[in-house]
Amino acid sequence: MLGDNGDKNAKDQTKDARTKVPVMHDGELPETIDAYFTRDYNMVQPGHKHPGVQGGFIIIKPSMDAFTEYVEIVKEGRFFQGSGWEGKGYGGYFGAQQIQGICSFYYDYRHPGTAVELNKCFYNAMADSPRQEKNGKCRDGREECQDCRVVPIESIKSVHFTLCAKPWKCPSWGGLSAQTKSICAEFHKEWFRIREDLDKTKALEFGDEFKRPEGIHRPDVYRGYCKSNGERGYIPTTQFWNTK
Repeated sequence: MLGDNGDKNAKDQTKDARTKVPVMHDGELPETIDAYFTRDYNMVQPGHKHPGVQGGFIIIKPSMDAFTEYVEIVKEGRFFQGSGWEGKGYGGYFGAQQIQGICSFYYDYRHPGTAVELNKCFYNAMADSPRQEKNGKCRDGREECQDCRVVPIESIKSVHFTLCAKPWKCPSWGGLSAQTKSICAEFHKEWFRIREDLDKTKALEFGDEFKRPEGIHRPDVYRGYCKSNGERGYIPTTQFWNTK
């Protein structure tokens, strides 16, 4: 059993850990946190009151009560075109009828103060521009917004391969800005570094010698695993595993 000092140290450690979580908005975190997520500001106009949750990254504390309520919301189906769930404004964007809209409605309207919006530059990073191209407004509605594309990859916790395309599609990122292409390349470099590490581990397990593939499409990024641009150019993982 922890003594008074042990309890205090545990609380101090918890408090210290909470201050290190990169969040989207300043302020005290809730005493009890039931969910963490990022938001998809690309799907709404700047200033939208209830932007949706980004469906690629959600951490939820398991709860049968929450699950039951969630199911009831879906079964009731009180979603209205334009005004969204129960007509409260949680709609009008891609995924509003599904997870992106219902999670925003659940944690912002039904249970406010129980979830935390994480900084999307560090969690669920997508290499998206922080401002709209036409008018230069911040997508998240603020006057100033962080450009996630210049965040060092060492600081990023998780990546969502959407704008940058899936690694196994061996993309060339045509049509993207030079800044976006640069961070996409960093994302893919890291993915293929892990891919190569897996192949080396499997080769060692089977007593084989690992030989890096000789794909010629952007070997500086894809480490030889892409023969050409596009999914057909990808060299599958199992090709290097002895499955006998």
